[in-house]
Amino acid sequence: MVTQQKKANKLASASLIGKMMLASFEDIKRQAAEGKKVVWANGLPVYVLARAADLPVLHAEGLIAGLAARKQEKPLQDAAEAFGMLPDACSYARSFLGAARIAKGDFKLDASVNREAVTMPKPDLYVNSAGGCGTGRVWGESMAVYLGIPVYHFEPKFIWDESDLEPSVADFVEQEKEFIQLLEKVTGKPYNWNRLKELLVEVKKAVTLRAEVMKLCRNVPSPASFFDWATSIGIVAHLIGLPGTGDLLTQMKKEVEERIVKGTGAVPVEKYRLYWDGILTWSNIGGLANKFAALDACVVVSTYTNLVWWPRPDMIDPEKPLESIAYNCCDIVLLRNYPYRIKALSELCHEFSIDGMVLSETQTCRAFNGHHFMLMDGLARKLGIPAVTINGDSCDPRFYSDAQVDTRLQALLETIDARKKAG
Repeated sequence: MVTQQKKANKLASASLIGKMMLASFEDIKRQAAEGKKVVWANGLPVYVLARAADLPVLHAEGLIAGLAARKQEKPLQDAAEAFGMLPDACSYARSFLGAARIAKGDFKLDASVNREAVTMPKPDLYVNSAGGCGTGRVWGESMAVYLGIPVYHFEPKFIWDESDLEPSVADFVEQEKEFIQLLEKVTGKPYNWNRLKELLVEVKKAVTLRAEVMKLCRNVPSPASFFDWATSIGIVAHLIGLPGTGDLLTQMKKEVEERIVKGTGAVPVEKYRLYWDGILTWSNIGGLANKFAALDACVVVSTYTNLVWWPRPDMIDPEKPLESIAYNCCDIVLLRNYPYRIKALSELCHEFSIDGMVLSETQTCRAFNGHHFMLMDGLARKLGIPAVTINGDSCDPRFYSDAQVDTRLQALLETIDARKKAG
C-alpha cells in the first residue's frame, strides 16, 4: 500500500470551477421555476446552440461527474438500476436516467439523500451529440421516450482519411441548421443568430486560454496536472459560453505562470512525467491526485483533457458559428483511425516529455475502453515508453481497486527507472 505523505499541489483557481458549476445548476432551477423550457444534453458541446435560443442547458456528464466527485452519485445509479439498467451500462447514462426518474417523481429518495443536489428540473428537449460513443443514440432515445419529450441526435461522421474531414463538417453544419429549426419550434421564436455569435466570442476566449495554459505544462516541473485540467473540462463543457468562464481561465493562467517563475510543481517532487488515457475516475479524483504525488509522479497530459473538448480553437470564428462548432465536434481524436491516434498521442507524449503511460480502463465506456492494448503496442513501438492499465470508471466506484492501482503504478515506475538506467 502506498504511504501518502506527499500530496498534490492543486491549483487554487481550479476550486472556483466547482463553485461556478454548482451556481449554474441552481440557475437552471431558477429559470425553470420562472417558466423557461429546459434542455438536457449529453456528449459534445454543440448544445451551446440552445443557449443562444435563451434555453438553460443541463449537461449530463458535467452534472454526474461533479456528483461523483462529491460522493453523491449513488442515489441516481440506484434509481436507474431499480428501473432495470445493468451495472455495466455506461455509468453516465445510468446516473442521468436516474436523474430523470427523480425529476419525474418516479423514484423515492431515501431521507438521508441530499435532494437539492440530485433533483433537477424535468427537461422539455433532449440533445445527444456523443461523437465516438456507441450508446449515445440509445441513451438519448431512452430519455426522450421515458420523459415524453423530443430528442435530437447529432452524429459526426468517422474520419477514416483526412479527406473525410471537410465533408463531415459540411454534414454537421446541416444537422445544426435542422436543430435550430427544432429550437424555433420549441421556443416559438426566431433563432437569435446575434446571440450565438456573442457566445462564440466567449467560447473562443475560454478554449484558447485553456489550450495555452495546458501547454505551459511542458515546463519541468509541470505547474499543473491532469487532475487540474480534468476539473477544467467543466468550463469548456457544461459552462461553455457562459459569462465569467474566460475570466476564470485567465486567473488559472496567471496562477500557472506564477508557479513556473517560482519553480512550483503540481507534485512536491517531480521524478516521473506520465500520460493518462481514458476518462478520470471522478469518484476518486482527490485520492488519485495524492496517490501520484506520493509516488513523485505527475500526470501531465491526457487525450481526455487535451484532445477532445474544443480541440480546434484555431477554427473558431464568431462570424461563422456553425462551422466553428462543427470543426470542434468533428475533428476529435475519438472519431479518428488508430494510425492517426497513435501519431497524435506520440506527438503529445514527445511534446510533454512523457516517461510512461497510464491507461485507465473506463469499464462502462466502450469508446475509451476498447483500444488500450492497440495504443500501448503502437506507442511502445513508436516511443519505447512503458505503459500499464488500471481499472476504473467515470462514475461508478465499484469498478475501482486501490490495491490494483498501487501495484501497477509501482511496476510502471520501476520499469521507467530501469529504462533510464539502461539508456
